[in-house]
Amino acid sequence: MSTQPIEDRVYQQNAVRVILKWFRSYRSALMVMATGLGKMITAALITKRMRGPGIFLVHDNGILDHAMEEFRRVYGPEYTFRRFTGREQMTGKVDILFATLQMMRNHLENFTPDSFSWMVVDESHHAPAETYRQVIDWFNCRKLAITATPDRRDLLDIREIFGEEVVNIPLEEAIAQGWLPPIEYHLMTDNLDDEILTRLSRRVLEEGERVSVKEINSKVFVASRDREVAKIIKRYGKKAIVFCRNIDHANYFRTFLGSTADTYHSGHNRVKNQAVLIGLKQGHLRQVLAVNAFNEGIHVPDVDVVVFYRDTKSSAVFRQQLGRGLHPGAKKLIVLDFVGNVQRVMMIKKLADAVVERTRQKYPQGYTRRSFHIRGKGFNFLFSDQAIDLLKIMERVDAEFYPTWQEASKAVIKLGFRVMIEYVRGFRKDPRLPSNPKDVYKDYPGDPTFFGRSRNVHYKTWQEAGKAAIALGIKVAQDYRKKKDGDSLLPSAPDKVYKDFPGWQIFLGRVKRVPYPTLAMAKRALKRMRIHSSTEYQKRYRENDRLHAAPNEFYADEWMGWRDFCGTSFYPTLTEASNAAIRLGIKTGPDYQARYKEDPRLPSVPPSAYKDSWYKDGWDWYKFLGKK
Repeated sequence: MSTQPIEDRVYQQNAVRVILKWFRSYRSALMVMATGLGKMITAALITKRMRGPGIFLVHDNGILDHAMEEFRRVYGPEYTFRRFTGREQMTGKVDILFATLQMMRNHLENFTPDSFSWMVVDESHHAPAETYRQVIDWFNCRKLAITATPDRRDLLDIREIFGEEVVNIPLEEAIAQGWLPPIEYHLMTDNLDDEILTRLSRRVLEEGERVSVKEINSKVFVASRDREVAKIIKRYGKKAIVFCRNIDHANYFRTFLGSTADTYHSGHNRVKNQAVLIGLKQGHLRQVLAVNAFNEGIHVPDVDVVVFYRDTKSSAVFRQQLGRGLHPGAKKLIVLDFVGNVQRVMMIKKLADAVVERTRQKYPQGYTRRSFHIRGKGFNFLFSDQAIDLLKIMERVDAEFYPTWQEASKAVIKLGFRVMIEYVRGFRKDPRLPSNPKDVYKDYPGDPTFFGRSRNVHYKTWQEAGKAAIALGIKVAQDYRKKKDGDSLLPSAPDKVYKDFPGWQIFLGRVKRVPYPTLAMAKRALKRMRIHSSTEYQKRYRENDRLHAAPNEFYADEWMGWRDFCGTSFYPTLTEASNAAIRLGIKTGPDYQARYKEDPRLPSVPPSAYKDSWYKDGWDWYKFLGKK
């Protein structure tokens, strides 16, 4: 059992107070705390103030022993704990039962719904699984769900079980507040081809060319050299966890680290893996190479260095793995991230920006920023020159054009362009401006209007106009006429110009929509509403106050296109697509281009969508549209 004293941290005191107050009125509470903040200790502090026997549930056996140790530190020796294995019956008095969700599901007949007064569900993001939900719903007691990563990649939402977060301390907040050990994050970009990166920068930043993320990853990134990476890791001389791509990679990479390294993965039995952890704890080992391990549920000995030597597309997995080095009492965590793709650079930039934003709110002068070297009291993100170049490229690659010519026009007027020649020379100053607006905007109004030389134009939608009005500081309808001239695209009477005008309070942001916090939740709502296309979404999203007007911007880091968002896909075969087009009565190719959106499962260009069938089987537009 751990003898480490329990620190009385401010955020834990606040969490205990808030959760206990919440339980006076409600039966379930969701507590989200970043890895390293001691959410299990906090749960123990909360439950010790609650009456009656309790049960601690989790999905993994490896967590239970550590959970019992942490709860014992809080409760002391006078309380009775039991680890439920299925072979034991509930006889005699027990203050807390520690069990897995799987084991409880197999032995629910041994318990009544009133067997416990309270329940803790650890790693509760697993709770929506049908087999686990059965156990949680069986018991009639207060339920405390704890997790560091509440959002799942599928459409299941733990908030439907436990409600919205009562306590929420994400990783960004914990870093900014200084509640975690200082982090020194190195983006290691030695595996980039500098010559190709330079040419790509010129094509995108100087010539205005659009390139894909796939092209950037395939051309700029080259395979890292294991021997050089091993030298960098050993140079630090500290205990390290190295997250590897797979078992073969871990076994091979170990040969470059020598006798001070060993592997931890599913290819070993439990005894071998435990021996590796003991070796790390005692100092016999300096590096442990992990494969799909340590994400959660395993108590890892204190380490000083975390090495990412694999791509981690999941933000949740990344945060869990990073948390393996954020143990209490550490002086500093060093992170070596051997970048494998440009998305990873963007992920770390987004994390750094979020930390900076929270730091700015608490300490206006609490950080320094030199280019992309971002440093504060508890964080230090170091971006190499290559990473900076990649970020500049991605700023233009990722930036979608302004959706309407009105928005583009406003940006152009702000930049001071008055004629097209000035636009051509300077449009790159704003990555959301296209090189040729006449090609992008089918309703392009002509140069005089686009460049603001004609004043009889307005924002296309009330949402755009409302956003502009709010930006001018307009709060009530009475002020609108006085201040609207601050933006030439604002109409004098928006309530008459826009047929779907929602009322002044919504227009001016006094009654706000509260969007779903995750893309998965929004997709789930669309599924219930049976919305299958972007066109249908724009017509109907107002039916649900939690759907955002521009989900592609609000969920930009997760966005994979409207078809993914609406849960639609093309017809699986060319024949099915042909039959659908014929049912619509489409007679010609131009007619198809004008009307294919009437069926969300029809592609815009059938020869490209069904390339193999179209050319191999001799299809043409006559055959596709059923004409002889």
